[in-house]
Amino acid sequence: MLSADLAIFLASIFLAVIVSSATLPIVELARGQQTDPYTFAENTSPYGIPFKIWVEKWQQWYVNVTKDVIDKWNTPNIVSVDCLYHQKQGTSTVFVPYVAAEKGSTATMTCHIPQGKALLISIDGGVNDYRDPTVQPKTPQEILNLVTKSNVYPNSFDATLNGHPLHLTNDEIYKVTTDLFNLTLPSNNLWSPQEAPGPGDTAIVQGWWLFLKPLPVGDNILHYITGYRDSKSDPTIPPGQGNTSPYIQDVTIHFIVSPPV
Repeated sequence: MLSADLAIFLASIFLAVIVSSATLPIVELARGQQTDPYTFAENTSPYGIPFKIWVEKWQQWYVNVTKDVIDKWNTPNIVSVDCLYHQKQGTSTVFVPYVAAEKGSTATMTCHIPQGKALLISIDGGVNDYRDPTVQPKTPQEILNLVTKSNVYPNSFDATLNGHPLHLTNDEIYKVTTDLFNLTLPSNNLWSPQEAPGPGDTAIVQGWWLFLKPLPVGDNILHYITGYRDSKSDPTIPPGQGNTSPYIQDVTIHFIVSPPV
């Protein structure tokens, strides 16, 4: 028969093991929900809309910007961009154009934003759709495989807003993958002439996004590093793996926020 003291001791160990095991999943869940005062987290629904649906909306907007306009946005050095291009004034959120100018170098962009607007920004990622001739067979799994393959081994983002660190890192827990959704491509679209214009296209988007809450009046500076690595640029990556076009890009965006007139 166990003594009373030994029985109490063993019971306390058993209870500690149960409590420790039960709390482990909670710790992991909390890690996946890390955020900061400046951004909406990926597992939230800003303004009542799930984060990944916002990503779909951003992509639907972006593919409807014609190729000639996107080419103007992608000029080197300091770029002043109309960040309200083809966007309704009464909406809660501004879709910020993707910064793709001079990959492998420094890119700077200036956006003038009305006060009270949230900002959705594509940091790094990709999209695949059925009209892409390289998608064979044209199945949901195939476009998911292709877009996932393009989003491996991203560089560290090191994102800051006005010098304050943002929660976004290149970890998988922050990567957003949409469901299948419909796209309508305009004439002279981003993928012309490989992809014909018109409705009925289907796509999946995957990548890392910043969803900034409304900024104060004045010049607000977002800075981040982006790009991808491969086995040639990083010896820790298995041979032959990584993005087919490795690069590092240093991005600065000035959001000039104005009060209502």
